[in-house]
Amino acid sequence: MELYVNSAWTECHAIAYYTAEAIAWSENGNHAAIYTTGTTAQEANAKLEGALRELKLMPETPMKVEP
Repeated sequence: MELYVNSAWTECHAIAYYTAEAIAWSENGNHAAIYTTGTTAQEANAKLEGALRELKLMPETPMKVEP
């Protein structure tokens, strides 16, 4: 399974909230999208990372992000 996480952006919906997204693909073509929302982009990303760790799709220790 491959996991694609776009941590460089979140989508803003009006002024109310932000959405963060991750997409997982399996070898046989199945896929799933995971969305989280927050009042800030940082909150949405933090919730997404927590959800991915809970599903064991991301390591428990934070990954280093290159600028």
